[in-house]
Amino acid sequence: MAAKYILAALAAAFLLAAGLRCARGGSVRDAAVRTWLLIAFIFIAVAAWLQWHTS
Repeated sequence: MAAKYILAALAAAFLLAAGLRCARGGSVRDAAVRTWLLIAFIFIAVAAWLQWHTS
């Protein structure tokens, strides 16, 4: 399986983790939610770069 698909799946998992943390009473200001979102956006950026710049 290509790395771009694995990274996209991990990004979705990190977004889900942030959503679950928010649902448990956290907010976007919570440090854990911000950390999950930061990691998710990094994985999204790398997966998108791999999608567009590799053949």
